[in-house]
Formats: sequence, C-alpha cells, structure tokens
Amino acid sequence: MQTTYTRDSLRQALQNQVRRLEQKISSLDRLSSRLSMMRLGSFVAGLSLVYLAGRLGPEWLFWLTLAAFIGGFWKLISIHSRVDHAVRKFKAWQTIRATHLSRQKLRWKDLSYRSPSEDYSDHPFAGDLNIIGEHSLLRLMDTATYQGSTDRLAEYLLTEEPDPAKVEQRQAMVRELCGMPQFRDRLHLQAELNGKQKLDDDWTLEELLNHLKQSEPVRYTSTLLLLGGLSATNIILGILYLLGIMGPYVIFSWVLYLIIYNFNSAKIQGLYSEASQVEKLLSRFNAVLAFLENYRYSPGSNVKEFCRSFWSGSYSPSTYIKRIIRIAGAASSQQSEIVWVLLNFLVPWDLYFAQKLSTYKQELAPKLDEWISHFYQLEAFSSMATFAWLRPGYTFSLPGEQSARPLKATDLGHPLIPDHQKVTNDVTIDARGDILLITGSNMAGKSTFLRTIGINLALCFGGAPVNATSFSTMPFRLFTSINVTDSLDDGLSHFYAEVKRLRALLNLLEDDHRTPVFFMVDEIYRGTNNRERLRGSEAFLKNVAGRNGVGLVSTHDLELAQLEETIPQLSNWHFAETIEDGKMSFEYKLKPGPCPTTNALKIMQMEGLPT
Repeated sequence: MQTTYTRDSLRQALQNQVRRLEQKISSLDRLSSRLSMMRLGSFVAGLSLVYLAGRLGPEWLFWLTLAAFIGGFWKLISIHSRVDHAVRKFKAWQTIRATHLSRQKLRWKDLSYRSPSEDYSDHPFAGDLNIIGEHSLLRLMDTATYQGSTDRLAEYLLTEEPDPAKVEQRQAMVRELCGMPQFRDRLHLQAELNGKQKLDDDWTLEELLNHLKQSEPVRYTSTLLLLGGLSATNIILGILYLLGIMGPYVIFSWVLYLIIYNFNSAKIQGLYSEASQVEKLLSRFNAVLAFLENYRYSPGSNVKEFCRSFWSGSYSPSTYIKRIIRIAGAASSQQSEIVWVLLNFLVPWDLYFAQKLSTYKQELAPKLDEWISHFYQLEAFSSMATFAWLRPGYTFSLPGEQSARPLKATDLGHPLIPDHQKVTNDVTIDARGDILLITGSNMAGKSTFLRTIGINLALCFGGAPVNATSFSTMPFRLFTSINVTDSLDDGLSHFYAEVKRLRALLNLLEDDHRTPVFFMVDEIYRGTNNRERLRGSEAFLKNVAGRNGVGLVSTHDLELAQLEETIPQLSNWHFAETIEDGKMSFEYKLKPGPCPTTNALKIMQMEGLPT
C-alpha cells in the first residue's frame, strides 16, 4: 500500500533516508579501509608462509599452502570488491534521494542540466516560459540519465499542438508512476551505475542505433569455406609433420592461406573498434533491460502494458543482447596482438565473427530501436512522475475539447517560484475569442502572471500536474511574445523583432485550425514611442478579439483600458501596489478593472532621481 505524503512529511522522509544512507556509507567505508589493510597483511603473511613451507616442509605442504594462500586471498579480494560496489550503489542512491530534496526546495546549484538536442530558438513559447534553460522547468523535472530521454521530456513539455488522446495516455502513465517511487529510483539507479562507466570516446545509444541501421549485410561464405578448408589442411599437415609422418608441406598450404587472408583483410578493417563499442554500450544498457524485464509489475497496470516489449515475446532482451555481447567480445580479439596473431594464423577468426556480427546487427537494429524508444519515454514519464510525487498539492487535469470554459483555475501558482515567495491567483476565461488586458505598475507581477498561465498549460499538455488546486482547459496552441530580443545577426531591432513575432501570432489566429491559440503578449509594442505604441496596440487588440483563440495582453498604457467599452471580448484586470513610509510592497493578486495607480515617478523619487 502506497504511503500518502504531504509536502512537509515527504521532505522529512527524504531527509531521514539521506541521513540513514550517509550512516550506511560511512560504515561501509570503514569496512573497506579495514579490508584494504587485511589484504596487505594477508598478502605479506601468505607469501611468508608459502616461503617457509617451501624451505622447511615437504613439497606437498608447499603446494597446499600456495593453494590456500591463492584461494584465501582471492576470496578476500572478492569480499572487498562487493563492499566497494555496495559503497558505489549506496552513494548513487543517496545522490538520487538528496537530489529529490533539491528539486523540492529549488536548490538549483545541486541540479544538473542537460540541454535538449533540438534547437528551440524559434519555438512559439520555449524561451519565454522558462521551459528550457539554466533555471527552467526542464532542469527542475529532468531525472533522466540518457540524452534521448531528456529530448523526449522536452518534446512533451514543448508540445505545439496537444492531442487530448495522447495527453491522456501520457498522464495515465505519469499518475501510475507517481505511486511507484521505488521503481523509478531503482530504474534511475541501474542507469546511473552503468552510465558512470562511460568514456569520452564511447558511442551514445543514438550513435549505436544509427550505426546498426546503416550497416550493410555482408556475405563472406565462399571466402570462409575456402579459408576454413585451408585452415583444416594446415592443422592436419602440421600434425603429420610433427609426428614425422610427412615432410613440411604445411608451409605451402599455410602460405596460400595467408595470401588469401591478406587479400580479404579489408573486410575486417575497423572490426575491433566497432565490436568493442557494441560490447561496451550494450553491456551497460543490458543492466537496465534486465531490470525492466524481471520487474514484478502490477497485473493490468499501464506501466506493465507499456513495458510489454521488455518482458513478453519468445526472446528475452537481456539474453538476446548477452549473445551479441559474446560475439562482439570474440570479434574484439585484436586488442591483444599476440592472441590475434595466434587465432587468425590458425583459423579465419576475424572474418568469421565479422560475418556473424553483421548478421546479428541486422536482427538487433529493429529490436534495439523499440527498446530504446520505450526506455526514453519511460524515463521521461518517470521525470514527470517524480515532479508530481515531490509536489503532492499539484493537480492533474486533462484538456477537454468540450470544456465549458477555455480556462478556469483556482490557486494557480508558478512552479519555479519557492513556496515561501509564491502568490497564487484564480483566473477564468469564459469564451473563445476573449482577451484579458492586464495593467499594473512596474514589478507588480504582470509578466510573472503571464508566465504562470503559460507554464501550467505546458505542464497540462505534457501530461504532468499543474500548480493549482483546480484546473480545467481546452487544448490550445500556445504562443508567447514576452522576452523578445533584438538580433544583431539578422540586423533586427527590438521593435522590429516584436513586430515579426506579433505578425506570426496573427497568422495563427487567422487560420481555421481546429485547435485554438492561447497567446500571451507582455508590454505590447514597448520598443516604440507612446503615440505610435498606443495606436498600434489599439489596432492589434481590435484585430485579435473574437478570433480563433484567447489571450492575455499586458501593458503600461492605461488608455487601452477604455477599449473595454468598444471591444465586447476584452476585459480589464490589474495588479496593484502600496507605498508606506517610503517602502513599496506588492500583493501580486489579480484584481478586476484597470490599474488605478502608477509607480514610475514614485520609484524615481525613492531613488533620488529628479522628477
């Protein structure tokens, strides 16, 4: 039965686990130090006993002492190795649990960040809503150990056109995984322990998969039959020569074997490099596959069905990969020149295993593609599930095309703001085509509110829970114009960059797409003068009202609030502040109507500037 935690009780439970793991690691470290001393002492004492037995005792005592020394020392090494492995395991487990605490407390310095492989610089909302970047939702949520899993998580969070059916499938997985913290952490542990063995020049899973897909099948059968026949002839003639039955005719057949082998040497070029990469990478990934293959899933669960490719079928993924690892290991005999010469001078070893490996690569490619794809998705779902598990107060919500209102949320907050600083708001948008015009003073919270709406919609469409006590929405295509910057490379000023952004928004609103647009525009036309900004803003708001979408537009221009009288779909909302004893304070609460005050001159006066 799964324990139900509050946010505080979960934090306390994690802190207790981290403390117990620290104690366990400390105890194992002391045991490892003692074993190191014992190994040194037993080695010196053992060699001394072997020496004395050889000098003073009978021969049988020498051999008995030597065997006992080797066996005992080997056993001690094995025990020490298991203890060191346990230390590594518990340290990894402690790091996982400690990182959970850091994610809950938003301790960014303790969280690693892996950028998505795809370039999202032209994405409709990625940069504006802090989905990606150093202090981003992706960094907070991502618990994956593989780049492909991070890319899949980014893909879910940056969905440009949410499909309600797919969102429902993802959310079902996330909700179920949320109640399986041991499964998630053990999966992470397996991937982490084996991933730490990676070297800089090792392939990634994607590189391995691409290599397998691009590999052409080879057919060396006729050459192998010829060389195999010559090899058998060499061995027979060599034995007959050594027995004195026949002359050294083996020289002629062996020279012919070497000539033919030399003509085919290009076929095995790069075999060692390829085989060793396949062996290393599959050996690491196989630990993860074995865990997923042998885990006892709950009957009828979504997770069990999703992981079917790992545990069902006539073949076992781990067994299948072990077979390929053995072949790759045999094909990598070139690592030792002496072994390579002995093997290939006797039999066409490399040529045989080059063909054998090629055959298995063709079989492995589609299977590995399926396993990797499911594993990447599973790690992405686990990241969202951990995010939900660490925030018990968050709410799961499915976008519904038949929702009574485009958006209705209570106690909506921003997931990247610490709890002690966070202020939540209620927000309702009644009909498609509506616009909320948000006015307010500097630093009052307009931009943060826009991002709060957007990031929670992104969470919902990704399949993750939202920072609200209740949340309902229809599916939207999100679009933002918040952090618009100039572009020196393209020769664009800030104003022209914003104009291009808003033009792209109008194009979306003017189409007949079945999924409406949810747009957020912050400080509209801030890059131009007051007169032209006011005229352009009025024209823009009149043009977008009643279109295929809903939106929030923030502005400092209080004159725009008068448009509520001429645009039925527009409503005024504001954030206000108070100044007492020369100190400014903000409520960060959304209120109806236009903002009744401004604070620019007050801020100038407070800082001693002329006004």
